[in-house]
Amino acid sequence: MILPRRGSFTDSDMATRFLFDPPRRPKAKVGPNLKSLLVRCPSTSKLTDTGQTMEEKRWRIARVKTQSFTCAHCGGIHTWTKKDVILGRPISINR
Repeated sequence: MILPRRGSFTDSDMATRFLFDPPRRPKAKVGPNLKSLLVRCPSTSKLTDTGQTMEEKRWRIARVKTQSFTCAHCGGIHTWTKKDVILGRPISINR
């Protein structure tokens, strides 16, 4: 009885026939680098969006008065200052 010949990957051109594109450079961002102003809820410790955005490069010199917002997590009204803010990715509707 004759057994069928078993192939191996080294004998075939299977590994060389699939071509992949080289890694691409990320596209340069056009326009301002907007960041969302996020504040941590004192009740739940979760980050909450204040609904405001600002250019990241202007944040260091910006003067921000004490402001308040209604928290999406606990429903309470919280006040915040510049030292409470964490800059995060903007929430975009047009993605």
